[in-house]
Amino acid sequence: RSEVIAAISVSWNWSCQVAFDDGFSNETTNGQIVTSCRSMTAVVNALYALKKGKYKCTEQNGCSPPSQELHASEISKQIHMILQIERSSPFQSYFLELLTSLSLMYPSALARHWHLFLEDTSPRHLRGDNLAVRKGSFLVSFVERGICDSNNGKYDDECWINMPHALGAISALISSMPLTLWISSEGRTSYRLSAGNFPSRVRQALMNTMSAILKVMSSLRTIVETEPILSRGFGSNAYFEHTMIQCSILAGQFCTILPFAGDNDVLIEPASKIVSLAADIYTLGLKMIGIDTVSFAASSQLIGKASSIFGHVILESLGSGVTDTGKAVAVSPPARQWLCDVSSYDFIGVALSKKTYRSPNQSKAGVDILAHVARSAPWVITREPFNLATFRDTCSHLCGNVNDAKTRILGLKLVESFLLGRKASQSLCIFQIDFPVVPEYFCPLLQSALKDEIPAVRISAISSFGALLQTDWRSMLLTPHESTFEPDMVDWTCINSILQATSDGSNSGIRSAACKAIGNIYSECIDTPDIENSSSTQKKTIPFCDAFAIHFANNVCNKMEMAIADANASVRSMAIFAMGNVASAMRGRSENSEIYIPTIKKFFDPVNACLDDRDEKVVGNAIRTIGHIAYFVYSPMYLSSVLGENAGIPNVFSLLLSKLSSKVELALCDAIGESSRDFSWKQRNSAKKHAWGACMSIGTLLSFSNMTKLIQYSVIETTLNQLFRCIQLHNIVHEKISASSAASLLKLPCSLWLHCSSNCGAIGRGLATCFGFINQRADKSSILSEIKSLTKVMLSAANSEDFCIMFLNQDDIPFDIEQMYQWLVSNDMDVYIFDKISLALEHKRVRSVLDVSVAQMFLTRTRHEHKSPCKSAESLPRKYSNGDESDDDGDEL
Repeated sequence: RSEVIAAISVSWNWSCQVAFDDGFSNETTNGQIVTSCRSMTAVVNALYALKKGKYKCTEQNGCSPPSQELHASEISKQIHMILQIERSSPFQSYFLELLTSLSLMYPSALARHWHLFLEDTSPRHLRGDNLAVRKGSFLVSFVERGICDSNNGKYDDECWINMPHALGAISALISSMPLTLWISSEGRTSYRLSAGNFPSRVRQALMNTMSAILKVMSSLRTIVETEPILSRGFGSNAYFEHTMIQCSILAGQFCTILPFAGDNDVLIEPASKIVSLAADIYTLGLKMIGIDTVSFAASSQLIGKASSIFGHVILESLGSGVTDTGKAVAVSPPARQWLCDVSSYDFIGVALSKKTYRSPNQSKAGVDILAHVARSAPWVITREPFNLATFRDTCSHLCGNVNDAKTRILGLKLVESFLLGRKASQSLCIFQIDFPVVPEYFCPLLQSALKDEIPAVRISAISSFGALLQTDWRSMLLTPHESTFEPDMVDWTCINSILQATSDGSNSGIRSAACKAIGNIYSECIDTPDIENSSSTQKKTIPFCDAFAIHFANNVCNKMEMAIADANASVRSMAIFAMGNVASAMRGRSENSEIYIPTIKKFFDPVNACLDDRDEKVVGNAIRTIGHIAYFVYSPMYLSSVLGENAGIPNVFSLLLSKLSSKVELALCDAIGESSRDFSWKQRNSAKKHAWGACMSIGTLLSFSNMTKLIQYSVIETTLNQLFRCIQLHNIVHEKISASSAASLLKLPCSLWLHCSSNCGAIGRGLATCFGFINQRADKSSILSEIKSLTKVMLSAANSEDFCIMFLNQDDIPFDIEQMYQWLVSNDMDVYIFDKISLALEHKRVRSVLDVSVAQMFLTRTRHEHKSPCKSAESLPRKYSNGDESDDDGDEL
């Protein structure tokens, strides 16, 4: 490979020199220059494929991953010079393709030269729309000349032909630029940027580029609107389609990758116009496909592609609305501004219209767009009664198609997307709706779909039930004339249908969806705090009583007992998920009202066994669930009656801690390259999730003080050390792992730290870890406050032996002792802590590894603290204590 690259590089450099000397005046050398350029592009594309792992590349087969074998920075400068040669126009597309490939392969190198291609270099007094006197942004000028050719009908001109290649180069170059670091107020660059107001320069370049994209989209809209595309005579439809695709990709980038906070809010307006114009093209295409004339019928295929291609921009700007884990994601600022403007009304009207879903292809494309709107911005559908009624009619129209199961699935997809978006939007506090509307409008559709003979339809309906809110279930479960949620007064029809589906023998997908839905329903009804209806005309909502919660939990447990042993991994995973939700919700109830639920306890052993399951998702849910179920096994309320009967309980508890610790250790070893296994990307991602969940479950288990007294100190020490390692490796491991370990350590009871003191070295290593973290992170970490609080807790529980271990572990867990001293003083630590540190410093082993000045620093501070007035019984700050001012002599601070 090195020899090939060297040969191509020599050829490229020779071609560049010839181009500079001859100015593309020699036809023979012109062909050689183009061949050299295309060869270089092929080399860069091949290196990019190796970099992305598209081809197997290992040391065993004599192939090593690609390194910086090309001088990308120098090549980009050469491209910039060649494109400025007047006679290079017929060949510019090849060099633009090479620039695109370089930006993908070497983003850092190309980003350093962004100004060569994107910054407007015209004198300030010449800037404007007069292209005859304006030099402008280098790549944008290609686009603007292509727009001029388009407006004049010159579709065979080189400028029009070069435009899609210029759009692709701009897209790749912008992707390579670290915009969050460069122009976001949240980012702080660590190196000196070029002269001038750098963020302002970048923002201006972006705004100039967006202005050009708006012109391109406006031109394309005019072409689609005025006359059939096939009669324009500008070349193949494939070429026009390529132009639209490149334009839509770049437009989507402007709506998703740009930071819009702070000074960057000036980017929202042009980005919003891009979304609006994309929606206009999408809407126009749908309308024109319906025009029944010969000329439009001939071009309808390409017009439909125009609608589909620019629909991509809408999807990009809306996002998904909610992640796979259910976390809400706000709509991008440009899309929100557009949706709030009247310019979006026509798009919403067309998206809601039943005419959009007349053919199968139209139905799927239209549902994808409308489902994204419903999931990301459900308030758009509910802001007007007409919109909501039209959306309901569209869903009913699709769900009621008895002859086509795919159409019914599309209708249920719309319902589910709306319900998921509404549920996610509650956490963002941006969505208000009259809640009784949902059961009235959509639940009859879902209940009918539960009886459908097609499994996919039933699966979609079951999933939609899992997205209902607590208020929906209140309306559905209460029978007429009843005012209490006592089990005998509740209409269990719908819930029983879903519970019955968990044991459906015909389809594992139905069983899996039903288990997941039941888990979500139980959590929503029991775990969600009761809220008051916002309407003053209605009474306070009726709470779900304990009897209802227990009855529902017992029904779920009875069904999950078989599902958790299902042969299908997805069913087992969702059954464990459901039991985790039940245990979590009932734990909150039992802590407040001391409810006794023995049925949950019997799931401990099956879930514990699933920690060793072959399926990664089953293991992940088992790790999460075991922490919730453990409360019903090990908490004093449940354990006191059986501890004497089963002497093996401490052994099981120890084994469980060891299993969870091994999950954390596996992810840590993989992060630092010490794993004995070769993980795939999927396995590595699962290991991270398992470690994250294991940290949380370990925190729950170690909070049971009645159990930690019964197991060996070595087990506790090993477990705590794994949590401390997650903090030590915070720069390497996923941030969720370090955050969950810090949260688990912080919520451990003080009794555990007192129990560990003098009996194991966990506190000493923990203190070294925390001080090392505080020294490194300053104020940059989101978990810094938790680490500081944890440090204070361990300092209170530590004795002199723990401080000895802390000092002796400096080689393994480095921290700055002087910074530690400053932190103790600035946080006004109690005198007894300095006493114990001073006592540790007198130990022979500690004195042998520390400098004498360190011991003197702590000893003088200890004497100073003893001279200070004692704090009052009310623990007032020292400056308010009675007594004389302390003597500062001898205080090194």
